[in-house]
Amino acid sequence: MNLFADEKIVYLGVVILLLLCVLYRYSQKAKQKRLKLLTSSELLPKLVPGWSTKQQVFKFGLLLLAIAFLFIGLARPQWGVEKRKSNPTGIDILIALDVSKSMLARDVTPNRLERVKLSISNLLDRVTGDRLGLIAFSGSAFLQCPLTLDHQAFIKTLNDLEVGIIKRHGTDLSRPIEEAIHSFSKDDTDRFLILLSDGEDLEGKGLKQAKEAAQNGVRIFTIGIGAKEGARIPMDPIGQAPRNFLRDPQGKTVISKMDATSLRAIAEATEGSYFSLGPTGEGLAKVLGILQSIGQQKKREHLSTELPIDRFQMFIMIGLCLLCLEMLTSNNSRKLIVTANQCIVILICFFTGCLQQDNIKRAEEALEEGKPKVAAEFFEAEINASITRESEIDPRLFLNAGLAYLDAGLLQESELSLEKALDANLDNPSLQAMALNTLGNIFYQKANQFLDQRNVMEARKAWEKSKQHYVSSSQIDGNEKAVQNLATLNQQISERINALICKISGKIWRDLNGDGKPQKNEPNLSGFIFWDKDGNGEHNQTTEPTVESNDLGIFSFEWISDRYPTSLRLGSQLSESNQSKGTFLIPMLPPPPPPENPALVKNYFLNFENPGEKLIALPYRAAPTLQGKIWKDENGNGQKDSEDKGFASAKLFLDQNGNFQPDQNETIFEPNQDGTFIHPVPPGQYSLCIQPENQDANITFPIEDRKAYLTWVDFESVSQNLDFGIQDNSQEDQNSSDQQNPATPPPPSESEEDNENSNEPAPEEVNALYERLLQEMESKSEPLEQEVQAVQSITSGRDY
Repeated sequence: MNLFADEKIVYLGVVILLLLCVLYRYSQKAKQKRLKLLTSSELLPKLVPGWSTKQQVFKFGLLLLAIAFLFIGLARPQWGVEKRKSNPTGIDILIALDVSKSMLARDVTPNRLERVKLSISNLLDRVTGDRLGLIAFSGSAFLQCPLTLDHQAFIKTLNDLEVGIIKRHGTDLSRPIEEAIHSFSKDDTDRFLILLSDGEDLEGKGLKQAKEAAQNGVRIFTIGIGAKEGARIPMDPIGQAPRNFLRDPQGKTVISKMDATSLRAIAEATEGSYFSLGPTGEGLAKVLGILQSIGQQKKREHLSTELPIDRFQMFIMIGLCLLCLEMLTSNNSRKLIVTANQCIVILICFFTGCLQQDNIKRAEEALEEGKPKVAAEFFEAEINASITRESEIDPRLFLNAGLAYLDAGLLQESELSLEKALDANLDNPSLQAMALNTLGNIFYQKANQFLDQRNVMEARKAWEKSKQHYVSSSQIDGNEKAVQNLATLNQQISERINALICKISGKIWRDLNGDGKPQKNEPNLSGFIFWDKDGNGEHNQTTEPTVESNDLGIFSFEWISDRYPTSLRLGSQLSESNQSKGTFLIPMLPPPPPPENPALVKNYFLNFENPGEKLIALPYRAAPTLQGKIWKDENGNGQKDSEDKGFASAKLFLDQNGNFQPDQNETIFEPNQDGTFIHPVPPGQYSLCIQPENQDANITFPIEDRKAYLTWVDFESVSQNLDFGIQDNSQEDQNSSDQQNPATPPPPSESEEDNENSNEPAPEEVNALYERLLQEMESKSEPLEQEVQAVQSITSGRDY
């Protein structure tokens, strides 16, 4: 280890000192020559009694010594080491969001892009204290929001994202990774990238770039969006039925499928993880949970660094003192003793701390000026100074800091300081009583804050802690203020608070028989109830509080309002353990009061005329479904043979007017890739028909002339085995035609094009209970409308 932090200054000081010595020697010789012209060296002491050559040499020596000490101080001498500890800040997270056209697919509600934006907004409170950044990408990538602690600015940028914000089309997963590498600071030790996309890496460079990111210390978590079977890409605005679908240059409808393989490979290359987003953002919640645990672990760690100790202070002080001494020293040797005594007095005053800053006095002045936060900081500074001096800390400093923080409205900081005051005041009952009484005031204010948020449960917890502190304070020293505060608190709770509270209880269960009353044979459902502030029926984790039910589906909570009558809207969601494949459980919600539209009910509307108790029932029922399978009847015998496979090139529709043709206002939906279909419908009678995409295909099953099923469905019932057999040889004919003329694909016939482009709006008269369910199925339905033009993509390559 070097003795000096900057050795060049030492060498510069040596050169300057040598030059001063040479100049001094030259000036002394010149002075001697001039004096010899006036008188001899023997007569000079008699003519000038106070003259002393040694005194002049002494003054010059003081000057040289002062300059030497100053240069040594400027070079920053260092010896010894000290360990400095610091609490690390949060982690840095970049979120890369796909804004290509494929994100408009509606296999999730309302579409892929809007579902991701909603999930990020709802889960943002899980990364409090961490820096967030946003990258938008499609064929290229741009940093939309740099890493920042201002989460409101991040949300604003996120809400402004839309498809088309990046002009270069396509999906290149390597671009956001490359942009993330350049966006992180060089001193970032924890670099995390959350990549949200449907995974269709059309350029195929994502894995290679991910390996480079791993070398740069970037850890990537990937989240897939969409369904594996794929979905069409509507170009219509959200809120309108899908009519215009994206097509490739050949005029075929583009099907966007989620590619989990490439996303999983990118995550594994950087020691990250892959998750599917899920219908309510479960995948993103898991990723943020992992990052939150990493961030919490980092905050608990204390980084210890050995740093050399700077010792320049005493060299600078000595140099300044020598300069003062040189200026005060006269050429007369008789005044030397007087000057030395004056310098000693100055040094004694300097080193005894006469000029030391008084933090306590400044804190008192800040309190008089109405600046309690500044006063608290001065008290903290005095506490830290005592720790540095390794001297005992006065307990009153903690108490005064806590009181100042309380006056500034900083309840958390005040509570910490008062807890320290209690630990340090074991031998002083009066100070302990004062600290406990102040703690009671803090929790009283916290209870008021919870009441402003309508969170009665947390407010009651804060009241109990406030009571405990008041009681403890009065028992220790008979604190009159604590006794008075306790009586006031009890009076307010009994007379004012309890008189405004409503208690709401209820149960969630599956209503098999539909009578609206729980029966022994009906299963209980676990889930949670939330305050639906915005009335959209969906839970916002950031702003809407929740109450979970127990395993029996029973829940209970308290609600407070400062005025009556008042109303409250409650939403409910079931836990994942209650969901099963093929079963769509929907809540049976009562209609809202007029003038609201009963067909658009999305939550449970409660009206309170006065405070009291409310018992509510939240039954769930399984929606009626139409289930079956379409198979390709190879031999056309109308029977499903073992070698027959599923058939997906057809459309199913619910015939309402009996013409067995898809018309306007008739629901149309498509089967899965394996030919199976499960479609929820309101209770009633339906005529289920099928229309193959190839008009020349034959419907071999059912064998009736109408080739349709007439069925009746109700809640908790399933109409199964609605199977269709299709004999379609168009694929074989197409293959043979391609072999004969591979360069010129046959253009689609006019009737096929009209049939493919036809659309129809969704049924307008739908039971309100099915609105949310039908929105989720919208991506699989294709309404009809005549003479609608297809939206064409660019003519070269894929752009979605």
